[in-house]
Amino acid sequence: MLDNWGDHMKNIFNYLPEEAEIGVGLAIKKDDHYIFFIAGDRHNCFEGELFYAGVGGHLEKEETLIECGQREAKEEIGIIPEIISSYKTQYISKDGNIKEIKIKNNIKPYAIYEMIHPDRTPKAGNVYHIIIYKAKLKETPKNLKKDEVRGIIALTKEQVIQGKKQKMKLGKLKDEGAKIITGAENIDNETKLYPIGTAKALAEIFLLNER
Repeated sequence: MLDNWGDHMKNIFNYLPEEAEIGVGLAIKKDDHYIFFIAGDRHNCFEGELFYAGVGGHLEKEETLIECGQREAKEEIGIIPEIISSYKTQYISKDGNIKEIKIKNNIKPYAIYEMIHPDRTPKAGNVYHIIIYKAKLKETPKNLKKDEVRGIIALTKEQVIQGKKQKMKLGKLKDEGAKIITGAENIDNETKLYPIGTAKALAEIFLLNER
């Protein structure tokens, strides 16, 4: 457990409503690509489609945000990437508005994102606050939870943005610079991929910052 647990959380929590549903997402980079996991078998996707998402998950009781990101990474991809402080933090509302906020924590998040639980999920329509941290991939993911994670894909910034606009075929992504880091051997190149959670948040942040 990190020192000063209350102080670590308090400043960030000032920006969140009481009883907010909170999770941590990692915006992991390897060189000039962004790292995402492709949905495993347990996830409910339409035939011929799979979502991709950032590593992360729900914050547990008495757990710091950093600990949550590290735990989720270890559980989902078998390694703990280096979490990096951001020089600024942006808040993206469910309506697509973006503003910079002041965070005092030593390790500052990259963004706070109001995600709407997608259709066909138990909490469809509800807001889920994702605290997104920058991170760096230092080693190849391993021991993937196959029901959770089918494979790891690395997308360029342009492809991250494009994912917000339309579903993309895996084969086309690879032809245009995406890389399979590990797994995904049995995914057909005609499979359409689309972003949720941290992946979708990054696409929106990149687009909003280009305005």
